[in-house]
Amino acid sequence: MRRHFIQAVMLLLTACSAAGQDKGTINPDEFEKAIREKGVQVLDVRRPDEYKEGHLAGAVNADWHDDKVFQEQAALLDKKKPVYVYCLSGGRSAKATGWLKDNGFATVIGLEGGIKAWKAASKPLQTDH
Repeated sequence: MRRHFIQAVMLLLTACSAAGQDKGTINPDEFEKAIREKGVQVLDVRRPDEYKEGHLAGAVNADWHDDKVFQEQAALLDKKKPVYVYCLSGGRSAKATGWLKDNGFATVIGLEGGIKAWKAASKPLQTDH
């Protein structure tokens, strides 16, 4: 009995440790470094008007609030390659990240604090004017 209890505690500690390492979001500095890597995909889940105001270079716009558009854009992504997701402040990207993971995407990372945090860190944006 005691041995089973110790094994259960060890399993729980291991699971908590792993969960802490995979928090699902990273800060703007880490995000910027990560999206420079080859083979990554960047997904902006804001509305098209927000996207046009300024977005990360190479980001694909997939409006989270438009199910059809979001799912069409997600279908074009490679599930085996990392997907980096952001929105305005983190709410929509957290939901989109969950959806992508639930739908078979291997690695999905969100931008902690969204585009607001990106701007606050004086990171570059691209506009479509």
